[in-house]
Amino acid sequence: MNIYWLQTFIKTAETENFREASEELYLSQPSVTKQIQRLEDRLDIRLFERNGKSVRLTPAGLAFLPHAKEIIASFNQNMEEFDAWKQGYTKKLAIACAPQIASAFLPPRLKQFVARFPTIDVHVDIAKSYDIGEKVGSGMVDIGLARMPSAYVNTASIPIHKESVVLAGPVIDQADEAFLLANYRILAHNHPSYWEELLKELKKQNPHLKIMTVSQVDVTKRFIEAGLGISYLPESMIREEQLAGKLSVYPSLAAQKQESVTYLVEKTVTEEARVFKQFLLSVKNERN
Repeated sequence: MNIYWLQTFIKTAETENFREASEELYLSQPSVTKQIQRLEDRLDIRLFERNGKSVRLTPAGLAFLPHAKEIIASFNQNMEEFDAWKQGYTKKLAIACAPQIASAFLPPRLKQFVARFPTIDVHVDIAKSYDIGEKVGSGMVDIGLARMPSAYVNTASIPIHKESVVLAGPVIDQADEAFLLANYRILAHNHPSYWEELLKELKKQNPHLKIMTVSQVDVTKRFIEAGLGISYLPESMIREEQLAGKLSVYPSLAAQKQESVTYLVEKTVTEEARVFKQFLLSVKNERN
C-alpha cells in the first residue's frame, strides 16, 4: 500500500473536497482522484460517496480513517528515528521548557550539553510553566524546565537555579522606585511565581497602583522600551537590553524580597533525562 494514498485519503476526508485536497497537497485534482481510486481498489471497498464537487466518507471510510492516521503517525515517527540515526544520534531527549528559560537560562547550558553528549537528539517543546507538569506527567516529554513547581500528580519539582528580580523601567535621569510607581503602569503577571506576593507588598505603600497585565516577558520588555510601563523581571531577562541602553534597572526594596526560580520537573526518569539532570546539577555546583 502506497503511503501517499493514505495521506491523500486523510486530507480528502478532512476537506471533503477533491479540489481543496489537491491544493493543500500540491497535486493535480486528477492525481488525487486516481490515488483515492487505487486505495479503494486495494481495500476492495468504497471510501467516499461522491456528490458533485463534494465528497463524504462512507461507513467504511469512517472505519478506515483512524487506521490510516495511525499508519501515517507510525511511518513519520519511524522516519524521524531513521533520520536521527543518519545524523549520528542514538538516543532522544524531549524537554518541555518555559519561554523565559528557553531564551536566557537554557541556551548556554544546552550548548555545553550537546557538545558533551553528541549522540543525544534533543527536542525542545516551548510551553507555559503551568502546562509543563502535565506534559511531563503524561509522558509527552522526558523532562521539564519551569518557573513554578508542578502540581501534576506523580511529578517531582527540583529547584536548580535561582536569580534576583530587578525593577526595570525606561531610561530616565534621576528616577527612583517611588517616582516610577507614581507615574507608570506596572506591567504584571509575566512570571508565574512571584506577582501575587509582590503586588500585595507594593499596594501596602501604593494603594492606587495602575496595573497592566502582559503575559509574555518579551512583550513586557518592548512595552518598557516604548515607555508604556515598568516591571519586576528576572535579572537575566533584561541584561541584554540594559547593556544596549534600551532600559534601566532601578534600586528596589520590593524586588530584593523576590527571586526567580527555575524548576526541573520529572516523573519516570529515562536514561537521557537522568544524564541531562546530572549535567544541570553539575553545572549548578560548578557555578556555586
